Amino acid sequence: MPMSQNELEDLQYAKELLENPGLAARITDALGTAIDKGFERLPAKWSDVVQQATKESLRKALEFAVMTMDDRPRVSSWSFLHKMLAATSGAVGGAFGLPALTVELPVSTIIMLRSIADIARSEGEKIKTLEA
Repeated sequence: MPMSQNELEDLQYAKELLENPGLAARITDALGTAIDKGFERLPAKWSDVVQQATKESLRKALEFAVMTMDDRPRVSSWSFLHKMLAATSGAVGGAFGLPALTVELPVSTIIMLRSIADIARSEGEKIKTLEA
């Protein structure tokens, strides 16, 4: 099935983003690499526990994020609002230091997952389905 001109433009845009990551993506990649190396030093059992807890936490966060949305298609997503909410959450968490991380990190994660779901919904996905 051939792609429409709009789909080809979207694909080209996605390719450019992947090939030329922004500063935030490069910083995140550097941090992720350091964290991955730290996990390699953990005993296998601990690593498995952390991975399982992470998967479960992300699943619950996604369920919560999608639960707050309806399944009606939208013309556009609320990307700007989600960016501002995530930035505000990060700033508030940063102002209170490391102890705030236990609250700020889940909140920021839910906001980001909700933004992803909102973008998917604006592209025609049925966000309440497992496939989406």
